[in-house]
Amino acid sequence: MNHEQAEKILRASVKDLSEPLKSAVEFTLEKFYTSNEDLPNEEWRDVLGYEGLYKVSNLGRVKSFFKGIEKFRKPVLARPGYFSVVLYKNNIPQSARIHVLVAQAFIPNPENKAYVNHIDGNKLNNRADNLEWVTPSENLRHAYDTGLQKSGCEHPSAKFTEEQIKYIRNICIPDDLEFGISALARKFNVSLATISRIVKYKRYKNVT
Repeated sequence: MNHEQAEKILRASVKDLSEPLKSAVEFTLEKFYTSNEDLPNEEWRDVLGYEGLYKVSNLGRVKSFFKGIEKFRKPVLARPGYFSVVLYKNNIPQSARIHVLVAQAFIPNPENKAYVNHIDGNKLNNRADNLEWVTPSENLRHAYDTGLQKSGCEHPSAKFTEEQIKYIRNICIPDDLEFGISALARKFNVSLATISRIVKYKRYKNVT
């Protein structure tokens, strides 16, 4: 498999995007990443583990150096929404997310944190000044804070609406035949424990 074949396979993921995002991604790929000249204030450093073969810039671009030929690598949008490139070493291909390459090259990580955040929440903005190293808990907190991860009733797998949560808490009368925990569990087809945790604010704490 060569660069072009790998790029074609990864690029196929774009077809599942909504039209506005798809158009924005295509524009970015064609206008920004395919420029064959360095951009203003662009700095290049070796890609970690691929020294002498690839360089990444502080603006989020990648270029290769094979057989003395310098070539800008056009990224593809890989799931779940990150720009990626395929790197080769000893004829072995490896897909790499560009924001990770940028962070490894330009952002100190003295605490050896495992994740890289896009500070503005935009996964397509891979500039070094938009990235930061974070722990798993910091990564999750950032996802909630920026709206990338939904919680409570907004989560795609949530079984209750906000109105239903409020109804359960307002109407519940312990041990009542019609409005007790058992009755509400039957009404909403969930376990007694689920209703109990909702009433005690152990679940859906954000709904008041």
